[in-house]
Amino acid sequence: MTIINAAMEAVMDLVDGLGLFALITRGALGTGEGLVCEVGPSGPDEVYMDKNQYIILDFTINGKHANLQTLSDDMNRIHQELTMLHEYPSGDDWNIVDITTLTEPQIIGREDNNAWMMASALNVKVETKL
Repeated sequence: MTIINAAMEAVMDLVDGLGLFALITRGALGTGEGLVCEVGPSGPDEVYMDKNQYIILDFTINGKHANLQTLSDDMNRIHQELTMLHEYPSGDDWNIVDITTLTEPQIIGREDNNAWMMASALNVKVETKL
């Protein structure tokens, strides 16, 4: 598994550990209620002589639920809990060094079936250890 995908899986595991209304998956929102995550435009912030990198990953997190309060509470909880961590996941050749909010959860629409949709983004800083 690549470093970026491994870091994404680790962040998704952190989200799943919060016990929200749905487990988070990759990709676009489907027709039902749910939470999804995907990597947005990202790249190395620093590249060192030994080819290790300090990568800034922007993870978009989208959610959909019929109850706006439930959706808003859970989306905001993701940001609150993940940005307040003091210990982060790591792998053999990478480690997350910080998670911050890039954009707070915001309403992006409402479907014909009255399901609310919200979007947000996390900034995940990853250091490689090659």
